[in-house]
Amino acid sequence: MILSGHQPNYLPYPGLIGKIMMSDKFIYVTKVQFERKSWQNRNRIKTVNGPIFLTIPTLKKGKFAQLICDVKISNDLNWRRKHFNAIKINYKNSKFYNTYIDFFEDLYSKEWNNLCDLDVYVMNYILNELDIKTKILYDKDFNFEGNKTEFLADMCKKTSCDRYMSNKGSENYVDLSTFSQNDLDHIYINYIGKQYEQCFENYDSDMSIVDMLFNCGKTRTKHILEDVDSYEISKINSRL
Repeated sequence: MILSGHQPNYLPYPGLIGKIMMSDKFIYVTKVQFERKSWQNRNRIKTVNGPIFLTIPTLKKGKFAQLICDVKISNDLNWRRKHFNAIKINYKNSKFYNTYIDFFEDLYSKEWNNLCDLDVYVMNYILNELDIKTKILYDKDFNFEGNKTEFLADMCKKTSCDRYMSNKGSENYVDLSTFSQNDLDHIYINYIGKQYEQCFENYDSDMSIVDMLFNCGKTRTKHILEDVDSYEISKINSRL
C-alpha cells in the first residue's frame, strides 16, 4: 500500500490533492516545525491584475520554533473578510461560482483560532467534494520516531504500508537506502498539471485548487487530477 504525508496547507495547490488521490493512505503531518511564509498559511489565487497571495496572519511573538499543530491565528485584523472578498470579487464570473461560493462564505463566517484546524477543514472539504477515497490519518494518533528518512520509514511501518510517495522537492533529503534497509519501497511524484480555462487573460499555473474548482468544477478538476499525464512519477526506489 502507498502512504504519503504532508503538512496541512491553506487552500492547497492541486498537486497536493493529486498526491493524496494517488495514495492508499495519507497522513497529516502536524507535529513538525512551522515554516513561516510557507504554504501552511498562504496560497495564491488569480485576479485581474495577476496572482496574489492570501495569507493568514499568525501569532509570532515568542513563537519562533512552534509546531504546526500549535500555531495560533492572529485575529486582530479581519483577514477573513479580506480573503472572502478577494475570492468573491475575482471568481464572480467563473463558471462554478454558485457551486462553491457558499462554502467559502460559511468558512469565513467562522472564527478560527488554530491554523491547523482551518487547513485540515478546507482540505477535507476538497477531498470529500472530489470523492477521494484515500484513507486519511492524523499524526496526533501516532508516535512516529526518527529523523528525516527514518521518520518516513517509521510512518510506513506504523500505518501498515510498504511504499512511500514523496514530492520531487524531497529529493534533497530523502535517503532511498533507508527504505531498502527497512524492506520498504519509495517513489517520487511531481505534479505537472494541465492548462484549463481561467478568469482573466493569460494562463497562470501554480494557483490554489480554489482556482481550478471555480473554473472547472468537480468533474473536470477530478479528471485532471486522476490523469497520470498530469504527473511525473519515478521508477521504484529511483530519483526523478
